[in-house]
Amino acid sequence: MIEEGFLGFINDNQLFKPSDRVLLAVSGGIDSIVMAELFYRSGQPFAIAHVNFSMRGAASEADAVFVQNKAESYGVPFHLIRFDTQAIARERGISIQMAARELRYDWFAQLLSEFSYACLATAHHKNDILETLLLNLTRGTGIAGLHGILPRQNQVVRPLLFATRDQITAYAASNNLDYREDSSNADTKYARNRIRHLVVPVLTDLNPGLWQTLPRTVERLRAAETLMRAELDRSWQAIADVQGSAILLPRNKLLAQSELPFRLMEWLKPFGFTNDQAPLLVTSLAQPVGQVFQSATHRIIHERNGLLLEAITPSGEFEIQLTNWPDTPISIGDRYTLTTNVFERPIDFAIPTAPEVACLDVDRLTFPLTIRLWKQGDKIRPIGLNGHKLVSDLLNDLKLSRSEREQTAVLLSGNEIVWVIGRRIAHSFRITSKTRRIGKFTWSLK
Repeated sequence: MIEEGFLGFINDNQLFKPSDRVLLAVSGGIDSIVMAELFYRSGQPFAIAHVNFSMRGAASEADAVFVQNKAESYGVPFHLIRFDTQAIARERGISIQMAARELRYDWFAQLLSEFSYACLATAHHKNDILETLLLNLTRGTGIAGLHGILPRQNQVVRPLLFATRDQITAYAASNNLDYREDSSNADTKYARNRIRHLVVPVLTDLNPGLWQTLPRTVERLRAAETLMRAELDRSWQAIADVQGSAILLPRNKLLAQSELPFRLMEWLKPFGFTNDQAPLLVTSLAQPVGQVFQSATHRIIHERNGLLLEAITPSGEFEIQLTNWPDTPISIGDRYTLTTNVFERPIDFAIPTAPEVACLDVDRLTFPLTIRLWKQGDKIRPIGLNGHKLVSDLLNDLKLSRSEREQTAVLLSGNEIVWVIGRRIAHSFRITSKTRRIGKFTWSLK
């Protein structure tokens, strides 16, 4: 009996407690009407939410009225919202289906928060599991796409996943339940409808016991995914070397991993990288360094030691001019602070060796002083070198990562580089036995 299966599925999967108030997403179609009826008969506290997507004119308005009347007959709270879905889809540059999904789930989340509902219930059933599995398989998916729809995901529960469409239809008929028909459900121009009407019947003919074997298959896929996730997490923790705001994936550790393209694909999904980029990353390890791979939010740089993963940040271009000695620390871009100090040279003065500190001969400096990121073509004569050297060559010689090179700044007196900050001081501005006044510059992260 479907009512017993309903209560048993809720209890077995611990979807919610008998005292919880559950928000039901009700379209007016047969699935959601049967779900509402089962909630009503079980005595579970609930409310109903309906979204009018304004897609079918008068029919959409009639759906909203029908669902509102149903809520009133049950004596439960009713929530209604209308969207101009087509206009919003055009504005966001996405498909109507995607816009509809975003709009309804954003609104449901607001209702859950505002009215303190325990969870949102949707009327997905066993057929939806198979249709989603097949749809994901045709589009290309990882193992997560093959386990279908879960009984619970965060605050969304699916208490009808135990039932087939035929069982739901039979229950509606035996209880004389009225519902609204959406003509688009029969339109095979939609991929899901083609699978529903053309593919699933063939599969059930091939295996009449499909609906009995499907739950076991899905359960095995979920178990396999759990084991896979545990191994991926373990190997990521063993490999990922956090370096400040970046993560280094060392070459030697990467190459020791089995199924490396798959691991990279799964590891990097949360950072926005695509499945197609994973094999290219593996191939890059056998090629010269310097290749860069990007997602919308992150980039991976092929460095000498491996793959460096970091968030993409604005270029941070800046150019600061100092017309005199500042009395307080000054901000440089979004990341750095510069502190200056001018003093008479002590007899026993020892030049600091810390790379972020530069002590210069003040009397050789000419205002204004300029601080900016280095540019191609910049040159400096480092201490102890007879001639000038390109800053780019200097940074390459230091074997800096691409990220470190990009963030390197220079201090100029007039048009002459005085200090490649944190790297090298220019020979002409060094402290000598003739230096009377010292300018001390300290460069630090905020």
